[in-house]
Amino acid sequence: MILAIDVGTSALKTVLYNRAGQVTAQASRRYGYTTPQPGWAEADPEVWWQAFDDAVLELAQRADLTAVRVIAFTGQMHTAVLLDAAGAVIAPTILWLDRRAVAETAELQQRLGMAPYHLNSTYTLPKLLWLARRQPQSLERCTTVLWPKDYLRFRLTGVRCTDVTEAGGAALLDWETQTWATARLTSCGIDPTLLPPLLHAQDDAGPMLAPLAARYGFDPAVKVIVGAGDVLALVTGAPPQPGRVTCSMGSSSMVFAPLADGQDVAWAGKRLYVYPLLPYPLLGGVSSTTGAALHWAWQALYEDQTPFDVAIRQALATPAGAEGVFFLPFLSGERTPFWNDALRGAFYGLTLTHRRSHLLRAVLEGVAFSLRYLLDEFAGLQVDIDSIALAGGGAAIAGLPQLMADVCARPVAVYAGEETVTRALYAY
Repeated sequence: MILAIDVGTSALKTVLYNRAGQVTAQASRRYGYTTPQPGWAEADPEVWWQAFDDAVLELAQRADLTAVRVIAFTGQMHTAVLLDAAGAVIAPTILWLDRRAVAETAELQQRLGMAPYHLNSTYTLPKLLWLARRQPQSLERCTTVLWPKDYLRFRLTGVRCTDVTEAGGAALLDWETQTWATARLTSCGIDPTLLPPLLHAQDDAGPMLAPLAARYGFDPAVKVIVGAGDVLALVTGAPPQPGRVTCSMGSSSMVFAPLADGQDVAWAGKRLYVYPLLPYPLLGGVSSTTGAALHWAWQALYEDQTPFDVAIRQALATPAGAEGVFFLPFLSGERTPFWNDALRGAFYGLTLTHRRSHLLRAVLEGVAFSLRYLLDEFAGLQVDIDSIALAGGGAAIAGLPQLMADVCARPVAVYAGEETVTRALYAY
């Protein structure tokens, strides 16, 4: 069997696949993050590790883990985990959706002349510059920067390394040579030796530590591979096909379509962009807070502990249009197509007759329209999109695929359900 682990923003998932690629068992754990100030978001990597430990121990109760031959990690990108010489985490661990480094981002964009899809405030480099200026003691103690999947793999093997997708998502990749762009750190007064070895997703990441193999019941010879960021979901959400866009919806949504040979989208980087680090080039972008907006609305509006699925059913039972309430899903600025950290979420059209189900319906529709306006951007590039593949957690929300089909006026299909990013690891 193969064990794939996805370290998400709000949950960790472990999935066991057999040799035919079928899911044989899975376990997950949810967790949160803190927002110490407006626009800030921080995590505790120990919470991720505890979630991993709990989930794997649960799997061990339901499957023979000695049959696992390969272990691979994926997860949220851009979030930097700082380690000291002993391997301890140095706070703060600033999440990708944190927007505290807006000024640093603008400065770096001007100085380095990088496109917004290569450098924006969700990426790692501006956050490191923010730390260098405001909490220099954190970087002074730091000996290695890792990313969430790399940190859990480090805890499992003791080896510090990462892959090219994380380097790209950190704004620290030389895209031509696919090596570290160390001069960018040097220009910020940050020691580039903090960067770990840069490997490929399928590379060996070292043997599992013997005490942990014994704790979970793995064969000590199990192979741990490097893995890659959750952008992998874009190649397993649906069979690649020109005209079909894949929307992988977690806390944020990645919306990309494969490009046909010779298709000219040279000016895509003004609002969309071409992603080149996967098996074939993809055109698209990212909406920052889609699934996160739904969970925010549920938590804010349903403090009476109404289950999430019940709240969604109530919202979808209200008339389309939420009786005139509109929601802008910009709870943490927005990336494509606006590239604007100052955008904020809002409800508009509220009256005394509206109830929480109307508001949640408006959030659902706002999330659907965040996909629709990206499809309009595809049309502006003369890239015809005739169908949508919905994947990730959003695919499991009953009624949401139909709502997206209605808003986008295109058929929506679910090919792989939630198991997209972990299934990509199986392919390696």
